[in-house]
This record gives sequence, structure tokens and C-alpha cells, in this order.
Amino acid sequence: MQDKLNYNAIIIGGGATGAGIARDLSLRGLKVIVFEKKDIAEGTTGRCHGLLHSGARYVKSDPVAAKECSKENKILKNIAPHIIDPCNGYFVGFEGDDPDYIKHFPQYCLESGVECEEISLSTFKTLEPECSDEIIKVYKVSDAYIDPFLLTYYNILDAEKHGAKIHPYTKVIDIVRDKQKIIGVKTKNMQNGEVQNYYGEIIVNATGPWANEIEEKLHVSEPLQLIPMMGTLIIYDKRLVNSVINRLVYPKDGDIIVPSHQSIIVGTTSIQVKSNDIDSVSPTDSEIQQLKDAGAKLIPKLEKSRMLRYYSGVRPLVKLDQTKKKERERELSNISRKYVIVDYEEQGFPGLITVFGGKMTTYRLMAEEISNLVCSKLGNTSKCITHEKILPGGKNSYSKIELKTLLETDDKNAFDISLKWGSFIEEMTEICQECLNGKWKIINDRIICKCESVSESEIRWVKENLHVSRIDDYRRRTRQGMGRCQGQFCLFKIADIETQLTTKSHAQIIEELKEALFKRWKTEQWSDQNMKRQIKLSKFMYLFGGGLN
Repeated sequence: MQDKLNYNAIIIGGGATGAGIARDLSLRGLKVIVFEKKDIAEGTTGRCHGLLHSGARYVKSDPVAAKECSKENKILKNIAPHIIDPCNGYFVGFEGDDPDYIKHFPQYCLESGVECEEISLSTFKTLEPECSDEIIKVYKVSDAYIDPFLLTYYNILDAEKHGAKIHPYTKVIDIVRDKQKIIGVKTKNMQNGEVQNYYGEIIVNATGPWANEIEEKLHVSEPLQLIPMMGTLIIYDKRLVNSVINRLVYPKDGDIIVPSHQSIIVGTTSIQVKSNDIDSVSPTDSEIQQLKDAGAKLIPKLEKSRMLRYYSGVRPLVKLDQTKKKERERELSNISRKYVIVDYEEQGFPGLITVFGGKMTTYRLMAEEISNLVCSKLGNTSKCITHEKILPGGKNSYSKIELKTLLETDDKNAFDISLKWGSFIEEMTEICQECLNGKWKIINDRIICKCESVSESEIRWVKENLHVSRIDDYRRRTRQGMGRCQGQFCLFKIADIETQLTTKSHAQIIEELKEALFKRWKTEQWSDQNMKRQIKLSKFMYLFGGGLN
């Protein structure tokens, strides 16, 4: 039994970076285990806007990050084509914006290796007619949208295929030491309360803004210089643009609009928060209004559009040493989008490494550098292959046109499916055959979530393959409950499926159903009257129709 609890590497944190490290190390033949205190990708990764940066946003403020993003943008488009919408992006300038920044933007891009092309206003308005008529300058870049949840899950899936063990809803509550050496972790299963020790040669702390919680257990002389920054984003219910729209200004709040499936995301703000508030952040009235105004500046129709939802996440930004700013060339006020790797052997605590900072776009690069360090310590000479090995499902992915014919469905459904499953759609059609007596086309499958066109075969497939523990986990894997009704008409169907696929008690399923509903309802405080009425209707439906107290 003890041998089963010994690993080459223990990874704390199940976001994109932790998942990327698990994949990289397992592909190099190491025995790896991952612990995540909540669901995989539920933290910082799941609270971003899904923008696959071209690097153009940082060409002036953070040129090193710009170069990293530009390189990783191309790599991810090759290894994860089935979860990327290569929609491109536009940087747009207005009268009154800094004329020097607008003028020199192409040169900044050239110096950072970021592709940039000026296009005419008439061409831009033909492509994006809903954008403001007040725009005076447009540059095209290679921005894209990437599904942050499935990016993480497919990294986890590949890691598992190569021997890694994954434990969501398992919190690391302490570090196990032999004198000064870190030799393992003590964990607590957050669902059944079980406490267990696991042992590893190297412990990797990839918990992002929570990284200090692990480090504080050591009382190190040089603590992490981590700045938790809360960012809020708004989701609107119509896809008013088909490309990423960026303000042609030095990075500031509310200057990005990202098309995501059938909606758009406006973001983001940036407010420093205290470490002990990370798990309970929520937007302020002023943040919501600020984002509404910023979005309407770019797309005037947003003033009368329906705000579907908003959410806040915390990013772990790096506080720079003021005396070394110029030599590092990564300044943005006193924080940066760089990533930092801390090897605690240098502080007398061998066996522990922490990584924080960076961006989702550079998750793979961060994972590669961490994995190189781990392997060098363990004497493993295998090379990284994550820059060329395609993620699960990406080899024979289907285009929207192919799916429209194959599934006999409409453009919307075909488009949404084309950004999720890749070649796994073949396995789902097999599930559909079993469920529906030989009818194999998804269009004939039972639709669980009408807003996002999520079928029963998709629900059953993710249950079997992508670590679904609780009812709310389906949402992050399939987009069930993310549409206009916010789970109002599909969560009870999910609860019914759980009774078929699990041995959970009725009480447990009801508790998980309530948890999922409350997460959808928590935006009520800042909602407009239409959304408040919808939430009230949903509450009465589940109170009187479902007996949910």
C-alpha cells in the first residue's frame, strides 16, 4: 500500500498550469499525482475570458510576455484545434486615444514578433458591423478564443492516459517534512473527509493566487511577492462580434471583448484583494457599470443588450523588485504578467517548487519550464514533447460544415460542437446508438440543455471520461446551464441522469442540485429587472415543482 502512495512528483493545483505540468511529466515517464481542492479548472483558469492572446496586448507594456504569447498562440492552434475558434482579433483606436501609441503600434508588434496588419475602416465595418462608427484606426492580429475548461480537462485526460492520478475535491492541508526536506503532503477529501498522506520526490505548488497558503507552512525568509488581483467580466447573451475586439491603448480595464460560443465576454477589471478574501470575491456596482460603459464604447448595441451573467476571478500577478525593473523589462506599474518559479532548495527546503503568474496562453510554456526543472533534479533526461503532441480529441477534429452534414443539425449547434469534442464526437455517437435503439445522429439524441444544445450522449460521455463528481461539474465540461436560462430548465434533467449513473442518495443529489442552482442565482444582486424576474421564476419552479427548500 505504501508504494502506491509514493510518486516522482506531486502537483498541487488543478488549473491549466497544474494540468499542463501533469501532462508534461507523465509524457516523460514520471509517476505523477494531482490534487485540486475543488473541481478541475474551477479556480482562476475557469474565470478568465478564454482569450488566446496573439501577444499584441503586451507589445509595449510587457514585450517579453508578448513574445511568449505570440509563440504559444501558434503552438496551441496546432495541438488543440478542436477547442479553438481562430477568429482573429482587431485593435481599434478612437479619436482622443494616445496618437503615439496608435502610430507606433505596428513597430511595437514587429519588435515583439507579433503579426499585425492595418486594415481599412470600410473592410472592418463589413466584417464587424456592430462596432462603433467612431473608430478611426484598425489593426488585425492573430487573437483567438480557446475553451479554458476543456483545455485543462484534455491535458488531464492525456496525463491520465500516461499514468497520472487525478484527485479533484481533495485539498492539501499540510506539508510532510523530514527535517527541512519536503517529502510529501497531507490531504483531505472534501467530500468524505478522509485524511491521507502521499509522498513524492518533488512537490510542485501550482495553486496560483493560493500559492502563499502552501508556502506559509514553511516560514521561509523570502516569502512570495504575489499580488492577488481580482478581475470581473460580463457575459452578454448575443454574439454581436465574431472576432476579438481590443482597444488600441496601453492595457487598462474593460478594453477587451471576446466572442465565446453564442455570447460575448467583456472584460476585465483589475482590483487588488487581500489573500484571505480570494475565495469570496464578488464584483462591485462600479465595476459592473465600468464594464458596461467600456463595452458600449466598442459595441453601442450593448447598451440595450441583455447582460446574461458576470463573474470575478483572481489572478496571481508578480510584484517586481523596484530596483530591478529596468533590467527585467517587464514593468506594468509595480506588477507584471510574467511568471515566477521558486525553488525552495535555495532557501533550505529541498523538495518544493512553486510557480505563479503568467497567463493561460502561456500555461504550456510554464509547464515545460517547471517540468525541465523537476526532471533535472530527478535525473530524467527525457525532452518535452507537449509543443508538438496534439491533445486528446484534436487529431481528427470536425469542422462546422462537416458536423452540420454528419449530425443533420443547424449552424449554431454545429459551431458549438466544433469547439468542444473533436474526434470524441465519434464515441458520443456510439453512446447515442446504445441509448436510442440504433439512431446514431446527435440530432436525434435527447437534448438536456436547449440553450446550449447539450445532448444526453455528451453528458454521459463526460461523466465517464472527464472526472464529474458533482452535478455542477457538468456545466464546466459541456456548457450545460451557461445559456439564456442559466440552468433553469436543464438542471433537474441532470439530477435525473445522476440518479441513473451513480449510487448517490436522494438527499445528496438534492444537495448538489441546490448547490448548482445557487451558483446560477448568485448574480441576482446586480441583475437587471429581466434577469431578476427569471431568477425568481426559477426559484418558484424548484420550490413548488421540485420541493426544493
